[in-house]
Amino acid sequence: MNTLADSLSRRSVLSGGGALIVSFSLLQPLAAQERGPVQSRSTPPLPGSLNTSPMLDSWIRIDADGITVFTGKAELGQGIKTAAIQVAAEELSVEPRAINLVTADTSRTPNEGYTSGSQSMQDSATAIRHAAAQAREILINAAASRLATSADRLNVRNGVVTTGDGRSIRYGELVANELLHVHAQPQSKLKDPSTFAVIGQPMQRVDIPAKVTGGVAYVQDLRLPGMVHARVVRPPNYGARLRSVGTGQVENMPGVLKVVRDGSFLAVIAEKEYLALRAMDVLALTALWEMPPPKAITVGIPKSATLLAKSLGKVDDAMTTPSTWYCAMSQITSKGSNSVPKLKISGRNLLFWSSIVNLSIISIT
Repeated sequence: MNTLADSLSRRSVLSGGGALIVSFSLLQPLAAQERGPVQSRSTPPLPGSLNTSPMLDSWIRIDADGITVFTGKAELGQGIKTAAIQVAAEELSVEPRAINLVTADTSRTPNEGYTSGSQSMQDSATAIRHAAAQAREILINAAASRLATSADRLNVRNGVVTTGDGRSIRYGELVANELLHVHAQPQSKLKDPSTFAVIGQPMQRVDIPAKVTGGVAYVQDLRLPGMVHARVVRPPNYGARLRSVGTGQVENMPGVLKVVRDGSFLAVIAEKEYLALRAMDVLALTALWEMPPPKAITVGIPKSATLLAKSLGKVDDAMTTPSTWYCAMSQITSKGSNSVPKLKISGRNLLFWSSIVNLSIISIT
């Protein structure tokens, strides 16, 4: 038996301004990220993202060159760089300037999935704090062995472990034979908040200077050897066909390397981004497009949703209201298309709400 999905192609549905809404949700992967891997009943869960990356040296590495801290979260303006540095510096008993932070490098940092949902501190900073606290205790115990004293007789300040009689040793001198390549523990000897010297104190945001001085702050700031820039001239409507375009003026503009046309695809390549933007605007003015005729899609709408839509005014206008559309489509999904009347919704409105997740069109005619 042929189904609706068998008889329709994506292009045939979308041509002329229609849209196919498919069921799609980020809720399950987001929930899985929040929960982390399933723990056995006998094993207490590790704090934060240690749950998924449990090795201490996945988060903190110390050598003769200094201290490097890793986070799988990206700096998006939420301040995770500054906060992570403060957390690590506090638990390691060092100054913030001693921390070299590496963020969201897929070849180096822990895999923490999405940077979303205000979970950077909850997941990543929690992992960094516990990893730093456990690393500090490992280093103190190593220093106690090297200095022939007990760990409770040692003090740590600015990455230097000191005995009561003045003998000292630096973190970098203690790390050898993969000292921190150990599995994290569920419990950490965290510092008492009343003793905090870094957390809770004012600190200049480390991500701001590059953003306000033209430095490398975002992916679009990258400059690779021989890199050029391109911009695509978009059609005014889905399905529009490019009839003609005048390229002479654009090809003579300074910095323009090439105008690319492949059927209805139109683009320009230039030496610099701003030159590509200017050339794109000029090229768009010379492009003539052939518009496709508008089409409508018939969607089954339950009577209750129809009445609600009519109460808001014209059906087509009412369907641009999120609550109405959700109500209508949810009932379609639960009841099926055989029990509902038909209403026509214009492609414009359908496209507008086609990004709503977990909804499905039942019938298209």
